[in-house]
Amino acid sequence: MELAEYERSVAETDILDPDDLVLPMLGLAGEIGSLVAQYKKIQRDHTGYRAFSEEVREELGDLFWYATALARRCDLSLEEILADNVRKTRERFLRPLVPPPHSLFDEDVTPSEQLPRSLDVTFTDSLIQGKGEAPVQTVRIYRGSEAVGDPLDDNSDDDDSYRYHDVFHLAHMAVLGWSPVLRSLLRMKRSTDRDTDRIQDGGRAIAVEEGLSAYVFSMARAHSFFRTATTVPAEIIKACQAMTAHLEVSRRSAQDWEYAILAGYRVFDELTANKGGTVHVDLHARSVTYRASGSG
Repeated sequence: MELAEYERSVAETDILDPDDLVLPMLGLAGEIGSLVAQYKKIQRDHTGYRAFSEEVREELGDLFWYATALARRCDLSLEEILADNVRKTRERFLRPLVPPPHSLFDEDVTPSEQLPRSLDVTFTDSLIQGKGEAPVQTVRIYRGSEAVGDPLDDNSDDDDSYRYHDVFHLAHMAVLGWSPVLRSLLRMKRSTDRDTDRIQDGGRAIAVEEGLSAYVFSMARAHSFFRTATTVPAEIIKACQAMTAHLEVSRRSAQDWEYAILAGYRVFDELTANKGGTVHVDLHARSVTYRASGSG
């Protein structure tokens, strides 16, 4: 049976209040409870209970009925919902090891306004003590011998190494082809186009990127900063996409964000373990890699 035909057929059997969302939700919860009860029975009597498959078949059918009823009340098509779910799950769980190539947002602008396609940035960690003040651990980044931006400390009572957070902007730049923060720091804003300069590379975009970097960092604590992770919780990626929905990077997928976050935290771990080093960015390879200071 085709999904559209199923939706039409079961609509005739829906005698619940057409404006009530609670009843279909309670129905879904009830069917889940029934499935759990069937599982309990087979756990209790592995060999004697023979109706498990048939009972699960019936409960799943009822669950599908309630899901369709809820979708109908929300003016949603079950066919479209399932198609979106296929796309989302394939993108989420069939991620290639290496991100595939993609076009860059600044391919059509003058080279002086393009993000560098290849870039080495060195992070140096040092203890700075102001006059009459306690020493503070500080990181500064360099492009060659030129300092980029200001020295950063953790801005926290805890030594959580957030002073290295520019590596997350480098990962955004490498994997997403996007970083208004680095465009500003490297003086590569697309100023010949007023709207691009104002919206995509402007102060609000910079604040958004800084904000989402801080947000992901706060969430990463609960996941050991993704040291051994191969995935990023979906709610984190959704938040990043929601925060950037008005920007060009909205064209990047959830999978792209997952690549960027995992790549950034992998290099963050190496930087903090070695108290600095050099990070190589390759926009064409969509990669960000670590090299210890002084290595070839």
